[in-house]
Amino acid sequence: MTETKPDPRSHRSEAPRSGQGLRKESIWEVYYPRNVGGEADAIPLASFPMIIYFWPSLLAMLLCGLAQGLTGIGPNAIGWVGVGFLSFNLMVIVTDLDQKKFLITLLTLLAIGLLLWITNLKDMGIVSGMSGWLGGLEVTLSTDAYFVLFTVLLFFFVLGMVQPRFNYWRLEPNEFVHYIQPWGRDQSIPRSGSTVAREVPDMLELLLTFGGGTLVIRREGQVVARIRHVPFLSRRMIAIERMLGVTRVKDVGS
Repeated sequence: MTETKPDPRSHRSEAPRSGQGLRKESIWEVYYPRNVGGEADAIPLASFPMIIYFWPSLLAMLLCGLAQGLTGIGPNAIGWVGVGFLSFNLMVIVTDLDQKKFLITLLTLLAIGLLLWITNLKDMGIVSGMSGWLGGLEVTLSTDAYFVLFTVLLFFFVLGMVQPRFNYWRLEPNEFVHYIQPWGRDQSIPRSGSTVAREVPDMLELLLTFGGGTLVIRREGQVVARIRHVPFLSRRMIAIERMLGVTRVKDVGS
């Protein structure tokens, strides 16, 4: 967990000279942060729905449909691939594997694989029996079924990806503001006395969102906001830490 709080030794930045103002952020940065090393007006981010984790199944359904329609790969093998990806995504949203549980799970899978390998060497018949049973299962779907599943997943994926554009947070130098469009400001948290922390509740979610996680805002020790399923959060933290470590002085002119 990474925690960021206002630095009491923050240095002051002089007012930008003419033509050298702060970079104006784009609301589209809720999807991908750009130029995190520079200074921006604010940092937009949003909580994404859990459909964001289904992009592997989305691609798998499309590729399975194309493979079955255009190649000579056996439909049973393709069916196992499609079911495998869908099962993986269901596991991601049902389980929460923090770093400790994730390591235990990997070691358990390794131990099971080693045990199966040893039993196969000893010719105990367990591995061959399991292989025969799995090989006898007919896990096949029609090409149309793959494309229908792809279309259904794509519909909900696009629907889920649109939501953060209208329901998002804007981390500003002096306050953290929650917006719900078209109504505008929904919640405002003063930066003074607030801390920002990154939490990683699930390692698989971390991987599927390319360094994502949950951003927790605390004020006076109490959690006042929890922004979940934020993609590229590790990259965003660079800009957040930079912003919270600098006190800006604006030249309002004469």
